[in-house]
Amino acid sequence: MRKVTHQAISEELSKTVLLPCLFTLRPTTGSSHEPPRIKWTKVWGQRGSDGLQKEQSVLVAKDNVVKKAFQGRVTLPGYSKNRYNASLALTGLRSSDSGLYRCEVVVGINDEQDTVPLEVTGVVFHYRAPHDRYGLSFADAMRVCVENSAVIATPGQLQATFADGFDNCDAGWLSDQTVRYPIQSPRPGCYGDREDSPGVRNYGNRSPDELFDVYCFAKQLQGEVFHSTVPDKLSLATASTHCHSLGAQLATVGQLYLAWQAGLDQCDPGWLADGSVRYPINVPRKNCGGDDPGVRTVYNNPNRTGFPDTMALFDAYCYRGTESCVMRKLIWHQCGNYHGNGV
Repeated sequence: MRKVTHQAISEELSKTVLLPCLFTLRPTTGSSHEPPRIKWTKVWGQRGSDGLQKEQSVLVAKDNVVKKAFQGRVTLPGYSKNRYNASLALTGLRSSDSGLYRCEVVVGINDEQDTVPLEVTGVVFHYRAPHDRYGLSFADAMRVCVENSAVIATPGQLQATFADGFDNCDAGWLSDQTVRYPIQSPRPGCYGDREDSPGVRNYGNRSPDELFDVYCFAKQLQGEVFHSTVPDKLSLATASTHCHSLGAQLATVGQLYLAWQAGLDQCDPGWLADGSVRYPINVPRKNCGGDDPGVRTVYNNPNRTGFPDTMALFDAYCYRGTESCVMRKLIWHQCGNYHGNGV
């Protein structure tokens, strides 16, 4: 048996991806007409003492019998016409779908495997107007997402994020002009149209002049986000100047979320370009804003509304684009310590 190998595949959140696994067999006596057994598995983590990695069954097929896992989001679109086309389609992509997928084809005593790395890109985040909760018209919602290196999220993107555990009791605009919010743990004030069942609440299509929050989608980071500070801390204006002195600029909310998704973890509130103060936590710990990973936001009052006064003193989160980074390498032979002070 010989195989066709493929490179890593990258696809956006909520989209459909095709993981290739097309095998051809050398003719062998007694097996030329035998249908193959196809098995797809997701593998991850470090190898244990037994030399094995964790595995999750995705799909098993043998002739006309196809058994699916992954909540029915997987198919073999070319299998009905060609039993040796084992390429796997995975729909409604979630961030947690990222990883290494193994395809195994067995015919008689012949057994061959191939692996395909998958990266699901992009992150959905909730955004609130600087002054108050529910302060954005539909036009404002689209604008603030763009200003924060993102676009307004689609219903599919919010649904995929909900499937990975996103819980937020704030009604927000989506790209189809509906207003929705994701709830994992129903509670008073958050029941919406689904009462005590988990799910994405839906207010339906709303007038564009009504005011809500928004859910934005940031696709990909085209540079580096880093935390920076000085001994006496920084106001919003001096934070901006400080980032410029490092060949960078204040990061946007979308850029910080993408950096958080990539692993940035810093328990220090810092200014962002929109005048908000936030910090990314991947490893929850005491005095770092809760028990779950996420980007924390510092508000001006206990009701979680209002950005801090622009003269308040915090650190800064700076963003340096790829081109700036390349130029720094050419001039200074380095590109900063992106998870430290950026100097």
